Amino acid sequence: MLLVECGFGSTMTTPVTDIVWTDISGRVEVAEQGIVINRGAADELAEIQTGTCSLLLDNADGALSPGVATSPYYPLVRKGVPLRVAVTTATPRTGVAPYPMAMLCDDFEDGVVNTTLWPGSYGTVSEVGSRVRISLDPGSTASLQSARAWTLAGSTATIRLVRVPAVNGSSAAAARFMVNSTTSGTRAGFTYNAVTGSLRLVSEVGFADGAAVTLTYSARDHRWLRLREAAGTLYWETSSDGYNWTIRRTLATPAWATSQQVVMDLPVSRTGGTADYVEWDLVGHRVHSRFWGGVNDWPTRWRGLYATAMVTCSDLFAPLARQPQLRSILDEEILNDGPIAYYPLTEDSGSTTAGDLSGVTAGPLGIVQQGITGGVLDFSAGPGPAATGEQYPLFTPVSATQGKYLAADLGAEYQRLSAGQFNCVEGWFTTSTGSGRVIFALESVDQQKQIVFSLTAGGVLQIEHTQSGGTLIVTTSTSGNLADGRQHHFVYDEWSTNLWVDGGAPDTMFVDLMYDLRLLTVGAYHNGRLWSGTVSSIALYTTIGPRGPDLINHYTAGMTAFAGEGADARIARLAGYSGVNSLTVFGSIHDPVAGQGAGGSTALSMMQAVATTDGGKLYAERDWIGLAYQGRDVRYNPDPSSETFTVAYADLETADVEVSTDDQKQKNIVVATRPNGARQRVIDQPSIDLYGPRDDGEMTLLKTTDNGVLDAANWLVSRYADPPPEVREVPVEAYTLPQYADILDGDISEYFSVTGMPAEAPATDMRLTIEGYTETIKSQSHLIKFRTSLAATDSVWVLDDAVYSVLGTTTRLAY
Repeated sequence: MLLVECGFGSTMTTPVTDIVWTDISGRVEVAEQGIVINRGAADELAEIQTGTCSLLLDNADGALSPGVATSPYYPLVRKGVPLRVAVTTATPRTGVAPYPMAMLCDDFEDGVVNTTLWPGSYGTVSEVGSRVRISLDPGSTASLQSARAWTLAGSTATIRLVRVPAVNGSSAAAARFMVNSTTSGTRAGFTYNAVTGSLRLVSEVGFADGAAVTLTYSARDHRWLRLREAAGTLYWETSSDGYNWTIRRTLATPAWATSQQVVMDLPVSRTGGTADYVEWDLVGHRVHSRFWGGVNDWPTRWRGLYATAMVTCSDLFAPLARQPQLRSILDEEILNDGPIAYYPLTEDSGSTTAGDLSGVTAGPLGIVQQGITGGVLDFSAGPGPAATGEQYPLFTPVSATQGKYLAADLGAEYQRLSAGQFNCVEGWFTTSTGSGRVIFALESVDQQKQIVFSLTAGGVLQIEHTQSGGTLIVTTSTSGNLADGRQHHFVYDEWSTNLWVDGGAPDTMFVDLMYDLRLLTVGAYHNGRLWSGTVSSIALYTTIGPRGPDLINHYTAGMTAFAGEGADARIARLAGYSGVNSLTVFGSIHDPVAGQGAGGSTALSMMQAVATTDGGKLYAERDWIGLAYQGRDVRYNPDPSSETFTVAYADLETADVEVSTDDQKQKNIVVATRPNGARQRVIDQPSIDLYGPRDDGEMTLLKTTDNGVLDAANWLVSRYADPPPEVREVPVEAYTLPQYADILDGDISEYFSVTGMPAEAPATDMRLTIEGYTETIKSQSHLIKFRTSLAATDSVWVLDDAVYSVLGTTTRLAY
């Protein structure tokens, strides 16, 4: 069964829990073109590409035409709308009764209620549009009811609730999904109450359950219902998509649920008012997600007067690739923490103003001349935080009272927030001059409230303040001499009254609270105390709680760009900059990576560079809007017992199967380097002697040591100096095979075996790793062409292992 749903009104950045899905499965053309999905990489050495999906939809009513006001989805038919594709499978009924409840399956596709499967049905029950419809008629009851031929122990009862009934003037109206024991009124399941709009999870005796769990019904969150028994526990679960389940209630399994043959029952009732109905479908079906992405376009095509929409979609990689290049990691860290004014001060040389990047529209900083003439303030003339790779303003006054500084009106919004919340500030500076010089100062318009950040004559950081416009009160920190010509960073948090310098331990500063702040001067205070040196990356925050502890890592961001953090942590950091809320990490080996402090690329390309360095795989999930990252150890030494599936060679589309032995992947020379590191060369001389040199050119890896680069280069050469024969594409008509559900579970880096290969193949059985696939879903057909690599390529040596310590064949060292 095919499921295609669209999230009209949402985008790819909408939280998954907020998307309302509309089922458009009935519009999909599946007879000829079908749905075509492409996912993954061409091979294990290639970068994983954006996943795509194309499908032809019936648009005869114009519902899928943007701008058509008569569309039920108007004006929400627009590009970027989330779309998801899934297929369902059902467990075939085998053996003799009693059967496991999971084998009770019906898709209601033939338009006629199956009286063999549902012999106990009564009242007004019919199949309409691939659903079973049960009428709630006033004063009567109805139900779709199975035979007593099922067992719940160790099994599941699953169903999709498509439409709930309305109250329609009734004092009571309910629709239920129940599993009944042999005793009337002893049962377990779900009750939807139309009057209260609630969903009750019940285990009833005598038609009552005093401990029932009651949920406010959600058409999205409670779309799928499941009652499951496992190891002595009964589970009530709900799902919005049929594959990500939430446990809502658990109970020690009642004795009847493991000892009796049970009935699935869908009873309804209504006391009065007017008739309505409930609709259910996909009883016993399991959902397998195939694609989750955004619609690129809604083009309308005509064949004569018949309108269609040929829709193409792309997964999460597409919007990530279109994002702007990241600024420096320091800038991204600061912006990610939500300042209400942020002046990086990275304007070009010759600029006369500096802008705010916070988005709160604080006013620009402009150059102010103190004294008639003299002094220099040159943007882009001084060094800044080392990892940013950028230049910053250099203040060169003639004296403490003659030169240039910067000033800004931060605006009414900043003043409003400052009046009602605590202030928090941070900035960077270098100087060789102490003597009371001012880094920056904040004031109210009437100058009654003032706070000044400056250095003592000995270069110690101090805070000066007043609440009355009078003489400044001085509070000195324990920073030591900071007028040493080096970069320094400080954070002051008014909520906690703490000051941090260079990411160190906090100083408690006894400073009065400031409010109504609006005026900012950088490099001066009241036309004097002019700064000599650099000032950069000034960020101002307001808060109702502590902020300083969240900001002190900006020192590390500016100085090293977090060099040395694990690849998994770096990818999570970059994903956060791009607004991705979900990242799943697999594996346990994640090498430290160098800093990427200068930015200059999209978050996606920077994440891919980390994945290449680490030998891992980065891809978009097919089950929800999110990213997944696999460390290289995910592929080490696949366990035969955990293969996703096996398939016989005879069951393949064998006209498209071949074993390749070319030099497409061959590498017997690898030259590699790292940022500011050595250039190193690794070779395999026997391979060079036999085949000639094979070199793809120099590669740059974000390793933190030269040994790390050497290990990565050796890893490549050890695997590809002389690649063995392999099957690179496995086409499977999966729909017709009994292991269809297992095949659908196959995804990137999972593996399977092809058994019974012809005598001309290098082995009877070949274990393969999935690199990607192209699938075509049609009516009664699901062709999947897996792109594969030889699983043994990633095998590593294990001491005294019968398989992985064979001298000369499986003695490759992992790195």
